[in-house]
Amino acid sequence: MTWIRALLVAALVAALPSAVSAAPQGRVVVAQGVDPTTLDPMNHTETPAANLCRNIFDTLLERDQDLKIQPALARELPKLIAPTVWEFKLRPDVKFHNGEPVDAEAVKFSLERLVDPKNKMRGSPTFAPLSNVEVVDALTVRIHTKAPWPILDTLMSTPQSAIVAPKYYRDKDTAVVSRAPVGSGPFRFVRWVKDDRIELEANEQYWRGAPRIKTLVFRPIPDDAVRVAALQNGEIDVAVNIPPHLANIIANHPKLFLTTAPSVRTIQLLYYTHQYDAQHKLVGPYPGPTADKRVRWAMNYAVDVDDIIKNVLDGKAQRLGLMLTDRHFGFDAGLKPIRQDLPKARQLLAEAGFPNGLEITLNSPQGRYVRDKEVAEALAGQLTKAGIRTTVRTHEWVHY
Repeated sequence: MTWIRALLVAALVAALPSAVSAAPQGRVVVAQGVDPTTLDPMNHTETPAANLCRNIFDTLLERDQDLKIQPALARELPKLIAPTVWEFKLRPDVKFHNGEPVDAEAVKFSLERLVDPKNKMRGSPTFAPLSNVEVVDALTVRIHTKAPWPILDTLMSTPQSAIVAPKYYRDKDTAVVSRAPVGSGPFRFVRWVKDDRIELEANEQYWRGAPRIKTLVFRPIPDDAVRVAALQNGEIDVAVNIPPHLANIIANHPKLFLTTAPSVRTIQLLYYTHQYDAQHKLVGPYPGPTADKRVRWAMNYAVDVDDIIKNVLDGKAQRLGLMLTDRHFGFDAGLKPIRQDLPKARQLLAEAGFPNGLEITLNSPQGRYVRDKEVAEALAGQLTKAGIRTTVRTHEWVHY
């Protein structure tokens, strides 16, 4: 597994909210790899959608640049009233873009909407321990959980726990609100031209103060080279997921600024072991070869992660022994990654009943992460050397 470093290029400072008196002005265009599938903050697990929703919606808590939990719509960090009860105090006089108040009723509606099984929200599984929300008074709520849930405060900083306007969302179909969102964040939604652009405008009544930027536009540009060219030509102002092999060229550009930061995203080789239906409910074990742990171990021993880091990611990644980085709760520095061992991989395949190897399909997103397709192709080549003949199938979008 690798710890990929996030690459961002900007021709000017990003449009962050700032408590200043000057009226918002100017326009910033941000290029992502793909268009989001939705702007319903609860109904996705997608980074591009999260980037949009972060600008439209607020959450009770948030992370600062050091990833520490800080108050947001909550005016202070929550108090643990009982092992299964957390109390949040809200900021006064905060409004949604349509004028509705951000109050205890809005928090109750939003979080219960997220976990209501009838709504089938894609972001809901992580919040399964949440039971219900109690309104104590207009600016106080208590979140009840089915059992002690020590990471509730962490989850209240994620985009899926966004607080939405209850009157606007209550009687509308998910498909409708996914195209016309209403939040309380620094920018309000203007229009969405599918696969072309999403336009936002400054919320001048934002509780933190009006953003410096008046208009914020997100454009999908799947091709890395086209995205970089658009940046160089001045068609866009900010580009994310710059390919590592282009980083030095961009860094030396006289009018552009390149920044890198350790990411908490990891790239993993995930194995399909169980089947799910269209509603994401477990059907049963997968009858294919990866259900056998010896096949999974063989695939692990077939992969040379260090080679991929060096030759595909231009050295801009760190190998890990698990899916967590050292910034994650639960990270264990004692777990070390295994080394490539092709003879052992072939031995394990033979023990699993595949002495002549086997054929698999490796699914990969395209345009979502830095060089994700190239990483998948490199993995396929390494697996094939161990007798695991691999076909790569790329998708413009993958939900997980």
